[in-house]
Amino acid sequence: MPDIAPLANELRLSIHRLTRRLRQQHPEQEITLTQLSALAIVWREGPMTAGDLAAREQVRPPSITRVVDGLQALGLVQRKENPADGRQVMVEITPEGAAKMEENVRAREAWLAQQLLTLSAEDREILGRAAVLMDQLAAR
Repeated sequence: MPDIAPLANELRLSIHRLTRRLRQQHPEQEITLTQLSALAIVWREGPMTAGDLAAREQVRPPSITRVVDGLQALGLVQRKENPADGRQVMVEITPEGAAKMEENVRAREAWLAQQLLTLSAEDREILGRAAVLMDQLAAR
């Protein structure tokens, strides 16, 4: 079997560096990266309990409560009663929160598109194939 450890290391580092650069590409805002991460989950997955959000963010419930409090103070999320269980509260994105997420995605994709334009058509095709393979790896 071939030694794939160097490739695994190279991919891990490259993905990490690219992710870090993408996170830096956002409009000026008062929202923290922690808040942005939580907001992105609610935006993608829809309303959820604070406990579910904490689990997805891999933090303890008291920590996510502070994050949700901050997002709510900014008008980006709201708390609503859970229709299935009145003891629970659901965290739901507001129209302002959705607009903030769309603005962030546009900024990051615009930056990435600019970077891709500096590559040859052949290199962009290779990256397109690599994206499919990375999605397959992530789905396992």
